[in-house]
Parts: sequence; structure tokens; C-alpha cells
Amino acid sequence: MKDVWTIGLPSKAEKEFGKHPTQKPEALLERIILASTNEEDLILDPFNGSGTTGVSALRLKRKYIGIDNHLEYLEIAKKRIQKLGESINGN
Repeated sequence: MKDVWTIGLPSKAEKEFGKHPTQKPEALLERIILASTNEEDLILDPFNGSGTTGVSALRLKRKYIGIDNHLEYLEIAKKRIQKLGESINGN
């Protein structure tokens, strides 16, 4: 692994339900999660934002708790996670 990862900005699809000023690319969170957890581990994100950690965690079969004090961003996260659940369940 190199000292620096080259990962692009969040894609347009990642911002489908709204924008967060410091949103991270899903590829970054997926890499961090794969490097530091195992399937079924619990991931806590106390600064949930638009839910990128949650989407990545669930996609990688991890459990997830997200906390944020901005309802607007929690609604974005909720929509993103619901869409992921629908795609996983084939709906």
C-alpha cells in the first residue's frame, strides 16, 4: 500500500439525494472499512453526515450506527441507505 491513496471525488450518483459539504467518496470509506474490520463487525460513525460510512458498511456486510445533529443530513443518509437496501433485496 502506498503512503497516499488516489481516490476521486464523490460521484454524482453518491450525491443523488443531496449534498454534504465534506462528503467523502464511497471508495475511500470502503477501503478504510476493509482494512480495519471484518464482516458482521459494528461500525459507529458519530458524525454521520450524508451516510457514506453507513452505505459502505452495509454494502460490505458490517453493522452500522450513525449519529448526527443535523436532521437534513440524516434524511439524506436515510434515503441513501433505503435505496441500497432496495438494490440488495432486488426491489
